[in-house]
Amino acid sequence: MYGRHPSQIDLAPLPMTPFCRCFFTQSRVICTFQGLLPTLIRCRCGERTEKREKRRSRINKEFENIFCEPSGVEWGWARDEISGLRVSGNDVIFPYQYNSGTVIVRSERELEVGMVHFWEMRILTPLEGSDVIFGIGTDKINPHQFPLGLNAESWGLSFYGRKQHNGRRAAYSPMFSQGCVVGICLDRSRGTLEFYLNRRSLGVAYRNIPCDPQVKLYAMVSSTSTRSAIRLMNSTSQKDCLQLRTVQALSNRPKDLKLLHKIPGYKILLRIYWFFLMPPPYTPIELQLISNTWRTNLRNMINELYDWTD
Repeated sequence: MYGRHPSQIDLAPLPMTPFCRCFFTQSRVICTFQGLLPTLIRCRCGERTEKREKRRSRINKEFENIFCEPSGVEWGWARDEISGLRVSGNDVIFPYQYNSGTVIVRSERELEVGMVHFWEMRILTPLEGSDVIFGIGTDKINPHQFPLGLNAESWGLSFYGRKQHNGRRAAYSPMFSQGCVVGICLDRSRGTLEFYLNRRSLGVAYRNIPCDPQVKLYAMVSSTSTRSAIRLMNSTSQKDCLQLRTVQALSNRPKDLKLLHKIPGYKILLRIYWFFLMPPPYTPIELQLISNTWRTNLRNMINELYDWTD
């Protein structure tokens, strides 16, 4: 058999496993669909008014099913007729035409200082081609010039798994694509930015987020890839207060949270600050296994094929 030996074959990373097992249509069908996307994509796993998650979610942890109750969408995407973006409710479809350059969609509301902001996005189409980046940026960004993270005015996470700011990139997470849920927590009291993947924290990515009221920040998604669609699943902004920090501190103590969940007054607090009640964060070992398991399996299959043909 001619060709390179298996040890010489470069294996590109595969996307992470989706958040749920729901069926998603092809990107070409989604991006050319003229109706409302909810009629085409029926998955509601992880959203406010859904009950399938307990049956269909891959993360079947009791901790999440009991406490993590999303509050819905408090703010959405801003419409931009010039860029060619198609915003339909909480769904945004990036331009279908090729060579459309960089396009950025941003939140309709500023992410104010003195508050903790959290939002989640479901990826409706396979991400491929150039890049799609999830993150934040200031009002000084040109939405048609640079992707997020390539200047000092933006911070982002690429679907390739790289975090980036001011042109500096670093490995941060596994690659992810269609069906995955990307969460972002921006703390504008402490100046931190944290990303989540499929309802589990990837750790604090940045601690240099401006807390100056003069710096206006917005939730953003930039895309240089055509035929990509994103859905805003949940969004909330909560003022920094003692109650918020108490729930945040208790987020690593599930036994105490179970007791508080039985008390009516505290149960309301847990619903308000639901985004602190996710399953435990990814550990470095887990992230390494996610990146290497598929690589090992695929290389073993290739080795078996070479052995069979020799």
